Amino acid sequence: MCKLVLIVFLIFTCCSLFSLQPQISDLGNACYQVTIAIPIENITPEQAKEMAIQRACQMAIEQFSGIEVTGRTSLIQAESNNEITMDHFSKLTNQISNGIILEKEIIEETNITENNLFYKQVTIKLKVSKQKGKADPFFSLSANLNKSYFQNGEELILNVTPTKDCYLTILNIMSDENVATVFPNQYRKGNLVKANELFELPNENDKKLGIKFKVHLLQDKTEDTEIIKIIATKEPVSININSDFTTAFEALQNWLITIPRDQIVEVDLQYFIVK
Repeated sequence: MCKLVLIVFLIFTCCSLFSLQPQISDLGNACYQVTIAIPIENITPEQAKEMAIQRACQMAIEQFSGIEVTGRTSLIQAESNNEITMDHFSKLTNQISNGIILEKEIIEETNITENNLFYKQVTIKLKVSKQKGKADPFFSLSANLNKSYFQNGEELILNVTPTKDCYLTILNIMSDENVATVFPNQYRKGNLVKANELFELPNENDKKLGIKFKVHLLQDKTEDTEIIKIIATKEPVSININSDFTTAFEALQNWLITIPRDQIVEVDLQYFIVK
């Protein structure tokens, strides 16, 4: 009887552990269904959900591309008492050349308990696509902000240097799901930057006009995280970004997918704002 009980216990334990392993199913037509469970330990259930979504996106891209993908979402690690929407950042910053998530639908999300631990389990359907061609190893950007931590109202200064002639598009991604085009703008419409030439925002002409780019906390927030996204292309391009996040995301994704990998590079610069 003891042996029987032990065998039953071991089978139950193995099945229990297996149920927590990430699972992915190929649905065809570059669509995948992924189930991920994240322990709710020292994080909120919402944070665990966002982590599960990010992991699911990465798994789908890896499955689609057949290689391991290192996403830039690992840089997005800020914790905030104001519930920064980390998944929104991951969607716009994880433009990995090996694959891009075009569509995402949460099928089910549940809270489960295993061995006295709480988990957030998410099942999600994803559609993946990828840019054509291979990346140009000689096309890159060097970019930096004047600082990583800003007091509310301080000025942000951006420096970018490309290795090849290119056209710059600079976006500001905010935690309230808004996306704004910082450059080109009404004062500087031409966005061609020469190879190894330093691009400054604001530059000397901007300063003479009294133009400054100041960071501001959103209403009712005491801290926040935002991103400056720099996109460089070898040919002039046009994309309409408005303040509606979903529209901006879809437009950006569908735009990126049309550009061959040897024609584009991207850099994401995360910064923090405190009161």
